[in-house]
Amino acid sequence: MSLSSLHIKNLRNLAEVRIEPVSRLNIIYGANASGKTSLLEAIYLLGRAKSFRSSHLHILEGSGKGGFMVFGQVTGEMGQPQSLGIHYEGGKIHMRAAGQALTQTAELVKRLPLLLITPDSHKILTLGPRQRRRFIDWGVFHVEHDFMTAWRRYHRALRQRNASLRAPGRFVPGEVWDNELHEAAGQIDHFRRDYLQQFLPLLTYFVEKLLPARWDVSLRYLPGWAQDMTFREALARSLERDRLLGYTHKGPHRADVAIEAGGKPAQEHASGGQQKLLMCALYLAQAALFKARTQRQCVILLDDLPAELDTAHRRKLMELLYEIGVQVVVTTTDKDLLHIPQGAEARMFHVEHGAVIEQDATQNGV
Repeated sequence: MSLSSLHIKNLRNLAEVRIEPVSRLNIIYGANASGKTSLLEAIYLLGRAKSFRSSHLHILEGSGKGGFMVFGQVTGEMGQPQSLGIHYEGGKIHMRAAGQALTQTAELVKRLPLLLITPDSHKILTLGPRQRRRFIDWGVFHVEHDFMTAWRRYHRALRQRNASLRAPGRFVPGEVWDNELHEAAGQIDHFRRDYLQQFLPLLTYFVEKLLPARWDVSLRYLPGWAQDMTFREALARSLERDRLLGYTHKGPHRADVAIEAGGKPAQEHASGGQQKLLMCALYLAQAALFKARTQRQCVILLDDLPAELDTAHRRKLMELLYEIGVQVVVTTTDKDLLHIPQGAEARMFHVEHGAVIEQDATQNGV
């Protein structure tokens, strides 16, 4: 999948913008507050139906209010173009694909698979397990067709079990909800473990390219319950605590992936710069595995990250992004900070006061 055209209307300071990204490297540059991150945000909206900058979509409306619109064409399977659209008006968001209304965000996500890297993405190492679960589940969702069915089945049973736990005298342990949870949890756990087994060699490869040779990165999967017992046993042992708290505190919804270097948590082993490089390696590995398993491109959005890396690592990162064959959209305040690989298919877009002008991209590298 790659985005071949983008039409934005009334989104932040972008009154009306039309661009045609190329399938490989797209550089968006301009001064701070010019609108370049809003352009990236529009692409994210088209693939996720939400913003990475605010949970309140009404904030994204331009000065005239009245909602906003993002429309795009993506190159789908077999090279066929497909239209996608997001329209926000009156506090509601509407999604369309190929002229048909969508009711599930997952259907939109499938059509435009996006990975986002921002200067804060390295916090995946330091924040709670929720961010790491989401990272892994993005990959599993895109390569395992049955994952979403199992995930929905599990969370439906989880909501019902939690409601039952909060209703004294009505909970029947070890029956309907526990059985349903156990079966769906087993599927989710299997999918995640299989994915991580394939993911680790790719992560190791990109770590070797970006970080010192002495680095020994590893992943330790924590399923959400003690590994010396089955999930059914964990549910039984935690029943009294679950009743007291009113919710189920063991299960795949509490899973984590410990990212370690040299046998220690990566955030303890790595400097700030190394954490950012490790984060880049994580996303590169995910994009590479996505392509290997699906034979499709994903889109990687990078928001001003290159400015935080030295020249050698900026060059290496751009070369690796081009090597894995993804569509890249990267923002920067200074286009000369970015290395364009020799002979690369590349396009530049200059953003100033919400207006976007396409410019020639040098093919000789920077």
